[in-house]
Amino acid sequence: MASLTEWKVPSAFQPRAQDYGFDLERTLAAVVGLHSIVPHDAFSANTLGTERGGNGVLIDNGLVLTIGYLITEAETVWLHLGDGRVMEGHPLGVDQESGFGLVQALGPLGLGPL
Repeated sequence: MASLTEWKVPSAFQPRAQDYGFDLERTLAAVVGLHSIVPHDAFSANTLGTERGGNGVLIDNGLVLTIGYLITEAETVWLHLGDGRVMEGHPLGVDQESGFGLVQALGPLGLGPL
């Protein structure tokens, strides 16, 4: 009997890319890296740190959706694009119920939103 690591879904039952309209390249292009700097005397600095990193996704023209704790009390936010460019961003706010945050890019990203 084959082990779990050797078992594979038979080819006839594997999904075929041409059967779906999902554009993986466009989706991945909308994902950005995010790096924020928080003052050392901020309320959340002791628990969440003063440098935070994660990801976000472009949801509108220059508007990035991310996890809120990454930008809570941030004084500087940098967006890292897949092509190597870096763009400064401005934290717009954090929704405490959902845990999401919004960042506005401070320049044209040249990317399509997700």
